[in-house]
Amino acid sequence: MNESVEKPALWTRNFVTCAAANFLLFFSFYQLLPVLPLYIFEKFQTDNATAGFIISLYTIGALCCRPFAGFLVDSLSRKPLYFWTFFAFTLCFVGYWALGLLPLLAVVRFMHGVFFGISTTASNTVAIDALPSSRRGEGIGYFGISVNLAFATGPMTGMFLYEGLGSNMVFAISIALCVIGLILVKTLPVKPREKKPHAPLSLDRFFLTKAIPQFLNFIFVGFAYGPVTNYIALYAKELGIGGSGWFYALIAAGLIINRISTGRLIDRGWLTRLVGMGMTLNVLAYLLLTYCGELGAILPGGPALPFFISSFMIGTSLGLIFPGYQTMCVNLARHDQRGTANSTYLSGWDIGIGSGILVGGSMAQHFGMHQQVFLACVVALFVADIMYLCYTSKHYHKNKLEGN
Repeated sequence: MNESVEKPALWTRNFVTCAAANFLLFFSFYQLLPVLPLYIFEKFQTDNATAGFIISLYTIGALCCRPFAGFLVDSLSRKPLYFWTFFAFTLCFVGYWALGLLPLLAVVRFMHGVFFGISTTASNTVAIDALPSSRRGEGIGYFGISVNLAFATGPMTGMFLYEGLGSNMVFAISIALCVIGLILVKTLPVKPREKKPHAPLSLDRFFLTKAIPQFLNFIFVGFAYGPVTNYIALYAKELGIGGSGWFYALIAAGLIINRISTGRLIDRGWLTRLVGMGMTLNVLAYLLLTYCGELGAILPGGPALPFFISSFMIGTSLGLIFPGYQTMCVNLARHDQRGTANSTYLSGWDIGIGSGILVGGSMAQHFGMHQQVFLACVVALFVADIMYLCYTSKHYHKNKLEGN
């Protein structure tokens, strides 16, 4: 019998709808990302430090709620929780637009992060619930493309709208897209959660302790990516490279290309090997990024060639790492711990990103340039790679649950 006939369906109505809603949520967020600092300067005439603090409150809010997000997703009906936190996420765009006091804007920014943290945990969990266990790695890979597409197109669209039509149009488009996303979530045919006796509270209801090695490894990966999100344009300027926006487009391209093929290999038993390859490739990518200035002195294309090659390599490596670590966390959890598994996975990323941005900023100020920042990222990723190869992969094979 044909193998494709025997495979359980992947592109179900639930999965496609959830992926589309997830894309709209992330796109609305990403198109605001480059515009919000300009909007704050324009409307409130504030300084760089104040604007930076307000913008960072989003990450702080998301990080603060992650452990509780997993608990809520595993304890409450997932569809209503997803809908109402997505609804509150949408209202925050109205708050940016309407409020005229900077302290109130700071509160809205923090709450935006809280609702983002809960709604994205719910979205990931609802999507995974819709996947057959035998094709989970493939499905997680495809689901992640919804975020990668938003990352690739959102900031560019936001800047285009801002420069051509102003900040009001950016907010209006974000709100409209979120409303479409809410309609999609409302149509999700998710079965009501069965009422069960409340289990006693324990740490495992807020944090998946069996996934501590994966959590720690993912912090290192996020730590290295934090400086890329905030400082790559400044680093490109130091190197005399123009068009740094293409750096992010190439990361997205690498992510999408690898996610399409990685999931099937994960489901065929290549999970730990693919993540190991991704971790090692990530070290090499950041090493190339760190020394692209020196390489540019001996290459005909100058530093731009290794600079942009490193971006594609970073995206390719993350295309192996992202679905791999998420699949590991889910496979280490019971069925009723999937929300906790997803929040644990996402918390590692949030902590890594936040600490990478803070440490990177301090290092850049101390050294006066950004090369040392990315060298620190190489060291962090090398430590994580050794940890993964020597312990994390073995821990996964020893503790994974079958048929969950």
